[in-house]
Amino acid sequence: MRKVLILGKSARVSALAFYLSKFAKVYVAPGDVSMESFATIANIENFSTGDIAEFVAEHDISLTLVTDNALISKDFIEKFQDNGLPLFALNHRFFDLLKDKVAVKKFLYKHHILTPRFASFDKASIAYDYVRNANMPLIIKSNLGEYATICVSENIAKTAIDDLVVRDEQMLIEEYLGGITFSVYFITDGYKALPIGSAQNYNFALEGDGGVLTNGIGSCAPFYKLSDAHLAFMTTDVATPIIESFERQGEPIIGIFGVEAILTPDDRIYVTNLKPFISDADAQGILELLDIDLLKLIDDCLMGTFADIYEFIPQKESYALSAVLSSRNDGEIIDGLNNLCEDTKVAFYSVKKNKYLEYTTTSGKVINVTVCAGTISRARDMLYNEIAEISFNTKSYRKDIGALLAGNRGLI
Repeated sequence: MRKVLILGKSARVSALAFYLSKFAKVYVAPGDVSMESFATIANIENFSTGDIAEFVAEHDISLTLVTDNALISKDFIEKFQDNGLPLFALNHRFFDLLKDKVAVKKFLYKHHILTPRFASFDKASIAYDYVRNANMPLIIKSNLGEYATICVSENIAKTAIDDLVVRDEQMLIEEYLGGITFSVYFITDGYKALPIGSAQNYNFALEGDGGVLTNGIGSCAPFYKLSDAHLAFMTTDVATPIIESFERQGEPIIGIFGVEAILTPDDRIYVTNLKPFISDADAQGILELLDIDLLKLIDDCLMGTFADIYEFIPQKESYALSAVLSSRNDGEIIDGLNNLCEDTKVAFYSVKKNKYLEYTTTSGKVINVTVCAGTISRARDMLYNEIAEISFNTKSYRKDIGALLAGNRGLI
């Protein structure tokens, strides 16, 4: 059996490791205790480029996948190339672009990819002047971090600006568009990009899109409102210009990346962000619906045969609903995992075991629960039945995943 090493952390690595364990012996680094039943935690002491390459060579790893942009550098890629070690990872320039929200927005604008209006500022006084004359609502984001605030008034906007000034972070101010947020994920060999799945994104912490704006608290895959015409647009007018830009510079992108966008009520698509790999909240659903061996796709990308072989990536005729369970505290015992149905998938963001070998929470996002069914309404019923089986003291989650799609406007 071939050996695969996955570099990264959080729920997407857990989901990917479980998926690939059906086809290969999987190592993960850094990983955590939740993955020990289906993957081997790689003992890489310093987690440096040299140590990782040495581990790959010593353990006869046939493929290394990188899901975390913090790990990629020019040195990292060159080390693998110089030693003839197969690596499936977006190039370092693309990863560097994705670290900078302002750079992403400018990249989209330069390549004529429709994106909400934006401006960036270092100084509060200039940002104040901008919001004073802008139409509300606005989104104010940290350029490098996860901070984001929806501002419905000038006073709220000024408070958000002050918060970022205290943090000494550059701010990105973007118009807020009404509509549905979704993501489409693409696999590419550097010359051709094909979608491997889509998902409606639930990014607000509270039902009805209220509370804190997060980087994902649930998803429904595929995104039911995405027509063939929409998907063709996302491929030809968004993904293709992105990969062609890097190919022209002699640095083709090989890997999986995501495009986050908004579908507005007037049926227009605005791209809001680019993602390295599949996001945590979407990963299980996207992988569960693939009707093809992902390792085969990856091998064909690395061998240069992908563009010649594939015209589309087959997906199952089902729906996958995912919900993220969060905790306010560290160390709460997680009960009920053994009561879940065999087909229910659970990926951990970060988890520990106590001295009794019980799973315990860490503060923040804890678990991503995913179920699949032939209809959204059936998947929704199954999802919340499974969530009811899981308990810890401060469990919180959105209760409206799939509700509007299933024709149920009330909360459960």
